[in-house]
Amino acid sequence: MLVEWLLVILLLIGAGSLIFSRGAPAFKYLTAFTSLAVALLGVWLWQGRLEARIASQTSLTVPHIGRSKDYAGSASCRACHPDQYSTWRRSFHRTMTQVASPESVRGDFNGVNIHFDGDEYRLERRGDEFWVDMVDPDWKMKHPSITESFTATRSSEPLAADLPGPRVQRRISLVTGSHQMQAYWIDNGHGNQQFSLPFTYLFETQRWVPRRCVFMKDPKELPWSQVWNVGCVDCHSTAGQPWENADKVSFDTRVAEFGIACEACHGPAGEHVRENSNPFRRYALHFKKEGDATIVNPSRLSSKRSSQVCGRCHSVHAPLDSEGWFQHGETVLPGEDLEAKMNIVRQRSFELRPKTCWSDGMIRVSGREYNGLIQSPCYINGDLACASCHSMHQSAPTNQLAAEMDSNTACLQCHKTFAKSISEHTHHAAGSTGSLCYNCHMPYTTYGLLKALRSHQISSPNVNTTLQTGRPNACNLCHLDKTLAWTSQNLSAWYKMPEAPLSDENRSVAASVLWLLKGDAGLRALMAWHMGWKPAREASHESWFPPYLATLLDDPYPAVRYIAGRSLKRLPGFENFTYDSFSTKVKLESARDQAIDLWQQTAKPEPNPYLLIETNGVLRRDLLHDLLQARNDRIVELLE
Repeated sequence: MLVEWLLVILLLIGAGSLIFSRGAPAFKYLTAFTSLAVALLGVWLWQGRLEARIASQTSLTVPHIGRSKDYAGSASCRACHPDQYSTWRRSFHRTMTQVASPESVRGDFNGVNIHFDGDEYRLERRGDEFWVDMVDPDWKMKHPSITESFTATRSSEPLAADLPGPRVQRRISLVTGSHQMQAYWIDNGHGNQQFSLPFTYLFETQRWVPRRCVFMKDPKELPWSQVWNVGCVDCHSTAGQPWENADKVSFDTRVAEFGIACEACHGPAGEHVRENSNPFRRYALHFKKEGDATIVNPSRLSSKRSSQVCGRCHSVHAPLDSEGWFQHGETVLPGEDLEAKMNIVRQRSFELRPKTCWSDGMIRVSGREYNGLIQSPCYINGDLACASCHSMHQSAPTNQLAAEMDSNTACLQCHKTFAKSISEHTHHAAGSTGSLCYNCHMPYTTYGLLKALRSHQISSPNVNTTLQTGRPNACNLCHLDKTLAWTSQNLSAWYKMPEAPLSDENRSVAASVLWLLKGDAGLRALMAWHMGWKPAREASHESWFPPYLATLLDDPYPAVRYIAGRSLKRLPGFENFTYDSFSTKVKLESARDQAIDLWQQTAKPEPNPYLLIETNGVLRRDLLHDLLQARNDRIVELLE
């Protein structure tokens, strides 16, 4: 491809020379054309050298890059597909896993000391490298401990001499994540196995937090360490091959490329690159407007098969040949039938189902949108696909939504009859959040990344489903001040749904209050998030939110506490409220009481028995306490 760049430069110089021959003033144009050509070549070469430098930083203890001659690498796509390469490069798919470098690391490594679980960790940067001084992880695994202590400070003080366990210094080798948070990986001396640093860097608050605290896991569980070669290689790299050695302890992992690269969606490009090194072949295909059989283009696949390209990672699944996967990695290529080689979680017998789904099988964890899609009527009975709304190359990176797909245009592509009767259908004003199709048919009932996300299983609000599954319905997720009885009555009046048989409690107390106080940890997290969601705050008259969010400030689950604290600080009067969700139990309880007292002293809530607020504006703390005592304290583990 470099030859073609040189041809372009020569053409530009030739054109400039032609202009120059017609008059001296044209010298300016010649200079401009030549400078532009040289600049383009310089940028191309600089980017290539940058990628080569980052790749060269990998050592023998990092998973090897390069699977076979069939994989060519994303850099080989740049010359012929510059726009697609550019849009992919700015996406979060590319940065799912990166080699640790000054360009990729976002965490604070400037002499940070972290005290956690009775141990001390020193994070520091050495030139272009990032290091941690820590207790030997092998020793640590044999001597686990758990305490309430967690502090992170920047300090140049020497490490304490009486710390337990032998200490080692390890270089950060890989990073995963670049959107919400970033995790860090270190080799542990067993082949090229990568284990996780026990801390995650949150971008929102620009701070280190214990890694186990950013997941919805049993808070009483002992410290744990993830292994990149098993838990991440499958979907955070391209064509990952774990290659577990015979000792069942060490790995000799290999990937085609770190992150989700071009070949993850288009398949191995070796043949494609070889065939198209002939420019005449390329231009002939362009003129004929034909597809190229040497590569997979998801846009040319059927709706079902193109969605499977995304479903390869965006699903809860397990390989049908699990033993073979450990040795050879993924064998399903883009364009092939995913479900011929993968067990997709629809079957009630699938073992991961309780940790990923509501009781009726609807997915409830992030990053698993394919499971929701394939159980949606628009997919089962129509041609709905991931690409109906999402685009890798014609979208902003955050949600990868194509143009106008964040509006009702997404649904009106097929449901055209509703275009002129939105208000009649939704019973909300046109243009309001209540008339946005997504909010009713894809509500935020999925959890992950310390927030709520939209369900990708298209459905309609139904109180009976809420009673059967415990999953909140769209109406009560926006109208947080209303009861299930109110929702049931309106659905019956508007859509002729049979009214649901409800208990006195469901008739007399707002649904959100019951879910927040009595629900399990996953449900509590959803309610805390919705109390920070602007449409719900506006529809529900947010002045009564603070005491309920305050009850979650000392929740057993750190993730619930974090979300509640974030939502509380979005409310009027609490913008400067001091709260650390990763603090000690005593400080958490103190923050809870302070928040309730601050609200009681400054707020003037309207009387509302559904919200436990009496006619004098006083919160019925006795009733709140009784509901809180009935909280569902079952262990919740949601596998994102």
